[in-house]
Amino acid sequence: MQIYFNTWLAKRIPASSLQRLSNTNLFIFPTGFGFAYLLFVLVLFLLGTNYQNNLIMLLSYFLASLFVSVMLHSFFNLSGLRIQAKNNVKGFAQDRVFLPLKLLSDQPRYAVNFSFEQQNTVTVAAILPTNITADKEVFVPYDTIQRGVYFAERVRVSSEYSLGLFICWTKLDFACQFIIYPKPLALKLTAQEYGSQEQEQQGHALEQHGDDFYQLKTYQKGEPLTQVAWKQLAKGQGMLTKSYQSMQGSETWLKLADMPSNDIEKKLAYLCYLAQQYYHNDQRFGLDLYGILIEPDHSKAHLEQCLYALAVFPASSNHAHKG
Repeated sequence: MQIYFNTWLAKRIPASSLQRLSNTNLFIFPTGFGFAYLLFVLVLFLLGTNYQNNLIMLLSYFLASLFVSVMLHSFFNLSGLRIQAKNNVKGFAQDRVFLPLKLLSDQPRYAVNFSFEQQNTVTVAAILPTNITADKEVFVPYDTIQRGVYFAERVRVSSEYSLGLFICWTKLDFACQFIIYPKPLALKLTAQEYGSQEQEQQGHALEQHGDDFYQLKTYQKGEPLTQVAWKQLAKGQGMLTKSYQSMQGSETWLKLADMPSNDIEKKLAYLCYLAQQYYHNDQRFGLDLYGILIEPDHSKAHLEQCLYALAVFPASSNHAHKG
C-alpha cells in the first residue's frame, strides 16, 4: 500500500527545488480533537431537536459553522506559501545535517512544522516561528548513518493552526541530495608510512612548522590560528598568515592502501581526517584510492573533490539511495 501511495504522490507532487503550496498538493483532515468536537456538535443538535430547544439548536449551528470556518482558516494558513531548497547538502556520517529551506511569503504563517519522517533515527521537527511576514529560513534536521550520496526523503510540512481542529499537511520532494562524507578519524602518521614526507600527524594538528619562514599571505577562513602573524595584526596590517618553505612545492599522496587498518571504512575515515588537515595547513596533497587518482592541489574545490570521492568509494557502492 505504501508503494502505491508513494507512486501516486510522485505524480501528484513532482520533485522540484521550489514548491508552492496550493489545493493541488495540500491535504486537510480533522484531528482527534476535531472528530471529538464534531461528535459533540452532533449530540447538541440531536438534543436540541429531541427537546425542541431552539437555544441548543442555535448553539449547534454556531459550532458547526465555526468548524467549517476553522477548516478554511487552516487551509489558507499554508496555501500560497512558497518553499525553496538547496540542491545539495553536505555533512559527515553519524552527524546531524540540516536541510535549509527558504520560505517565501507575503503574509503571516503560524505554527508550521517541518520534518523528515522515514529514517532510522528519531525525527525532529523544526518549528517555524510565528508571524512571518518576510523571507525566512528554517533548517530541517536529518540524522545521517553512513557515508554516501542520498536523495533526500520527502519533507512533511504540516500545521494544526488554528484551534487544533484540523491538520493541514503535505509531503514535498525538493530533489535535494545529501552528500555524506566519512566521519573523520584522527590518525598518527610517521615519515615511513608515506616515504615522501617528513612530518607527523597527531591529534588534530599537523606538526610541520619550523624556522623556514617563506612569506606572509592574506588569512583565509578555516586556516589554523597558530599560523596567524600576530605581530603584523597588532601593527594594524590586517589578518595575515605565515607560509613556510616546507609548505612550498611539497606534495603528499594520501593512499588508501597505506592506511593502518583492515577495515575499509576506517581507512576512508583516516583519509578524510588527513585531507582536511593538509588543506587547513595549505599543503598540496593528492589522493590515491586503489588506482583512482586525484592530482595534488590545495584548493577548497580540491578538498571537496577528495571528500566526494571518499563518500562514494568503492565504485560498486557509487549509487544514490532513495529515502
